[in-house]
Amino acid sequence: MNEWLYWAVPDERTNHYIFFMAFAIFVLPYLFGIRYTMMGYLLNIIWLDVIYYWSYKHLQKLKNKDKDDNGNDTF
Repeated sequence: MNEWLYWAVPDERTNHYIFFMAFAIFVLPYLFGIRYTMMGYLLNIIWLDVIYYWSYKHLQKLKNKDKDDNGNDTF
């Protein structure tokens, strides 16, 4: 969990991250009629950031699972 504190979103994923956060913080609550307090927004931003970090880390592991020592997937 300590790695998450120092993690930054990669440049190629910033648009996806901004869309993900905006959708989850503003659009979904509006669709379901949920209203947050300021503390609710803060906790949801932190929680969603952790979820995004975990999912990105998991996808990177899956992507690199079949790679060999020189970084490609050849035999």
